[in-house]
Amino acid sequence: MDKDILFEILARWNYWGKRTLEKLQSRLLLPQIVPYIHEPFPIVLTGVRRSGKSSIFTLLMRHLTENGVSPTQLLLVNFEEPLFAPNLSIKFFEELIALYREKINPDQKIFFFLDEVQNLPHWEKWVRREADLKENKIFLTGSSAKLLSSEIATLLTGRHYSFMIPPLSFKEYLGWQGFTPQSEVEQIENKARIRKTLADYLEWGGFPQVVLTDGDEKRSKILHHYFDDILFRDIVLRHEIREVKLLQSVAEYYMTNMATPYAFNRIRNIFDTSLDNIRRYTAFLEEAQLIRSLEKFSYKAGGREKANRKVYVADTGLRNAISFRFSQDLGRLVENVVAWHLHVQSRELFYFGNGAECDFIVKQRNKFLPIQVCYSGLTEEKTRTREFAGLLAALKYLKQKEGLLLTDDVEREEQIENLRIRLQPVWKFLLE
Repeated sequence: MDKDILFEILARWNYWGKRTLEKLQSRLLLPQIVPYIHEPFPIVLTGVRRSGKSSIFTLLMRHLTENGVSPTQLLLVNFEEPLFAPNLSIKFFEELIALYREKINPDQKIFFFLDEVQNLPHWEKWVRREADLKENKIFLTGSSAKLLSSEIATLLTGRHYSFMIPPLSFKEYLGWQGFTPQSEVEQIENKARIRKTLADYLEWGGFPQVVLTDGDEKRSKILHHYFDDILFRDIVLRHEIREVKLLQSVAEYYMTNMATPYAFNRIRNIFDTSLDNIRRYTAFLEEAQLIRSLEKFSYKAGGREKANRKVYVADTGLRNAISFRFSQDLGRLVENVVAWHLHVQSRELFYFGNGAECDFIVKQRNKFLPIQVCYSGLTEEKTRTREFAGLLAALKYLKQKEGLLLTDDVEREEQIENLRIRLQPVWKFLLE
């Protein structure tokens, strides 16, 4: 490719001239990333497409330039640039770097910002080499869960810092609406506003561009576009899928049946296909971080592998836009939001099903915290009995003394059979 065209593309993305870094809404994860910004090893940001990884790049670049780093030391490369597609290789990438060195930064340290790096063949080897040299700093984003698993674990063992970037949390969503309660008193005083905002969040989710868009029709179109983009760019093209309609149907099945245990055999029968197809497509959907499966709790690894799993989706707005809706959806939408809230905070998360069911088991060091979500119907004796039964069964099985029941708006403590059950509104839990 002609050098002038290459440089024009790089100059369009970067901030070497008079153009300044745009101001963006901040993210709660940013203070967790900043302490590693001058550490020698690469920083890896991964998450579902359009969750805000590129915006965090901009926030990090702004932080650097506000703390003494020249904009000419920053090199942003987007590996989804269509003009790069026919040429993508390590050799081509090094030609880009040589061009940048020739025209912008001949000898200073480089802060590489490599966007959607999974599109660059053999990127891992180049990153490993640069990480070992420790001369420059590397930031990576990708829409593939492999950036946190096999590819990174194999080639960058102990040589990277990883951060998962989900769509906006409810706390961030509330802040983007111009309201950030600073104390419990302020939360209570504005409870009606917070609960109304939670209802909007459950409906439209937390994809940044959707949050910043007015109008239901426009939001819905954006979400449909995201869904298609994730399927085709992160799965169909990456894995050369031929049965695209089947993949889409499986994805829609999981979206419709979120917060519900699933069995591969049942899904295979629904779509009249092979078990291998269902397993592969499920793995691809998880790799693209469109869904996440939760294992049933068992002290034995074999027991976890054999049991049905529960599925949760990356964003409730995306789910609502493309799936069928049912009357019981509100409770499952809340459970889905709680699942991702816990997922971001905890590596080990399960559901409990041993006669009675409990939505979540969070492993914290050597302790377990059972959490049940009951967003409506707690005043009905049948619902109350069922929800408490699941929580009590989990506590007894795990030999724990305290459990958490997340409610619509009930807050108190109850003692049952010498076990402590703390009831807390979901909105308050999500703001902790």
